[in-house]
Amino acid sequence: MQNQQSVKGKTLRHILFILSVAICLFHLYITMNTSVSVMQSRVIHLFSLMLVWYLYRLQKEQPIGKKIFSSIFLLVVLALGVYYLTQTTPDVIREKGIWGITSLDMVVGFLLLLLILETSRQAIGLALPVIALVFLSYAVLGPYLPNVIAHRGYSLEYITSYVCWTNEGIFGTPIGAAVSFVVLYIIFGELLDKFGSGKFFIDLAYALTGKMRGGPAEASVLSSALMGSINGSAVANVVTTGTFTIPLMKKVGYSKEYAGAVEAVASTGGQILPPVMGAAAFVMADMTGIAYSTIILAALVPGILYYLSLGAAVYFEAGRLGIQPEKNAKLLNARIIMKQGYFHLLPLAVLIFCLLGFGFSASYSALFAIGSILIIGIVRTLAHEHRFPWAELKAVCLHAAKSSVPVTIACASAGIVIGIVSMTGLGVRFAQIVFQLSHGNLFMMLFLTMIACIILGMGLPSTAAYVIAATVASPALLQAGIGLLASNLFVFYFAIISFITPPVAMAAYAASGIAESDSMRTGMKAFQLGIAGFIIPFLFIYYPGLLIVETSIGATLYAIAIAVFAVLLMASSFEGWCMLPLNLGLRVLMFFTAILLLVPDPVADIAGLVIALCVFSLITFRAKQKGKVPDNATLS
Repeated sequence: MQNQQSVKGKTLRHILFILSVAICLFHLYITMNTSVSVMQSRVIHLFSLMLVWYLYRLQKEQPIGKKIFSSIFLLVVLALGVYYLTQTTPDVIREKGIWGITSLDMVVGFLLLLLILETSRQAIGLALPVIALVFLSYAVLGPYLPNVIAHRGYSLEYITSYVCWTNEGIFGTPIGAAVSFVVLYIIFGELLDKFGSGKFFIDLAYALTGKMRGGPAEASVLSSALMGSINGSAVANVVTTGTFTIPLMKKVGYSKEYAGAVEAVASTGGQILPPVMGAAAFVMADMTGIAYSTIILAALVPGILYYLSLGAAVYFEAGRLGIQPEKNAKLLNARIIMKQGYFHLLPLAVLIFCLLGFGFSASYSALFAIGSILIIGIVRTLAHEHRFPWAELKAVCLHAAKSSVPVTIACASAGIVIGIVSMTGLGVRFAQIVFQLSHGNLFMMLFLTMIACIILGMGLPSTAAYVIAATVASPALLQAGIGLLASNLFVFYFAIISFITPPVAMAAYAASGIAESDSMRTGMKAFQLGIAGFIIPFLFIYYPGLLIVETSIGATLYAIAIAVFAVLLMASSFEGWCMLPLNLGLRVLMFFTAILLLVPDPVADIAGLVIALCVFSLITFRAKQKGKVPDNATLS
């Protein structure tokens, strides 16, 4: 019996490996060859990754009842996948467009709907399928709702047809982005990880910051920024880098809650920092039609400001706690690390150069980046270890396929929401509600949209959070006259920032597990440390120069100066330290000066800058008097 189970397990592993390799090769192939129809590529993508999920479920140790259910689901996925593949050829799609879908199509579509909801529950959690069910209920119950959100209502048959058999629902833009971009960048990230780039980034970050005041916390900020931009998952990034950085932060004197919060905020920020920015940025490019290279250029300064604020906060906290630089610590030399591992940066350089230098699409740029890391990894393994890296490549395929599952299921579930919003016109209704509640006041419109995006994003993967928030909330900003890029980045920020916003601060709670801290306190501290993430979106709406694109150099420099002072004032106000401990009066003054800088008025800006310079001059003068800084100290 045991031998039989062993044979079955081995067979499943072989099938899973072959399927994972096929999935990776398929996505590389369709990037180079467009002969596969759009609809069929999305069908193959969705069903193959659902097969991966249920094969993994069958491999797990679980009661026989659950194994039977997983086997049934696996067979259903296979059957539905084959049916969809035969019914989504260009000729058949044209026929369905003329004659409509059949009764069998309806049954199969309804089964797919149920399958997506259940797989989403298993792979992601309860939040996303519940949201999808709420929107489905909204489509059915439209006539019975309050007038402000009421509509004529739709039958279950029509909903199934629209959501499951058109490219406006499950097989819509989010899945399209997953097919075209997301899996490629997951493969790229896995290759970086398996060939040692993750360790290189962490070592480099610690070498650069280890001798600074609060070095381990600064290392956490830097390494999480480097890793988070590539892997695109706040929680995964917390687990990857936090196991190393959180214990070090606790060791030098930061509290458990503070250490966990720093890691959570740093890991969340990776999704708003170019060049990769996680899967949601690719979906944004696909949904808006804005070039990915334009999006990453626009996101560059806001992303740097976010980390400047966090880096300043942990530095100020180290000063407040009296944490001194580790002068005698045995740290790796940054120059030696760069000399030994500079090649880890080459694939990123290739990616950036392809995107910005040659203007290639995100998918072609990923292809060249993958090619470069394959060449580097294979050549170095052959040269240094005298073997071909079969084990690494096998692990890349398996992990890439497995990591693509939650993103794909999130995209499919978000597609259900998009279909309902498109069908019922909910986005337009939301815009009308926001206008009525705000009385046309831009700040109130932005504030209400922020609240809606945070609520819609709570508990969801970043891709689904952005898609749902953008579908519902961005029409309101567009109607207010805000540009397409700025409005989508605004929504994007607040969908992402839900990861550090209690009560459902997923990244903070993941970090609290590693830090062994109170989860709610860690979440509240993360909310405080991530305050820049709440301010920056308002700044780039009022000061478009922060987004670099379609603006003058003067406007950009002016906006950066305002933003830098605002985030530094806010950070020092919250931490209560800036070269020396700050009394309550100075903290309050710094806080209101930061608020003054946020007012989009030249007089307020000048007044805020003057007050800020006076405050920093006063602090520097007092610090010199008390011998806290040397005579040649500057405000930098």
